[in-house]
Amino acid sequence: MAQAAHPKGRGAPQARRKSAAARPMVERRPPSGDLINAILQYADVQQPLGGGRVMLSLSPRRIADPVISGPLGREAARLHEVAVVWDEREDEIFRIVDNARGGQISLVEADDVGDESAAEDGAFELTPAALAYIARYGN
Repeated sequence: MAQAAHPKGRGAPQARRKSAAARPMVERRPPSGDLINAILQYADVQQPLGGGRVMLSLSPRRIADPVISGPLGREAARLHEVAVVWDEREDEIFRIVDNARGGQISLVEADDVGDESAAEDGAFELTPAALAYIARYGN
């Protein structure tokens, strides 16, 4: 009885590499404003980073809460991948950390240290980085 030929040795890894290369890369969209707001509102994990900054994220128990995940729909699956670095001194988002993208996305840049005019007026201004983010990914 004849046996079927099976790739052995050096041929097998090459076949796997070709099939992996043939698969299209899926680009993930950055986290939406709704997802970031959910993290800011419901964060129960706070990791101090020093310099008045703290990393905010949600625990698995909070992520499972339908009140939190329900309104986000399919994007709720990303709650475990995204964290927000909050600057307590400036009372603003310093950075969005997206582990699914393998790094960090700078969403809001810190203003000049001496510029307190917006905070004194109680006004909220979007930085150029935030405006660019909204222009690119906003709906």
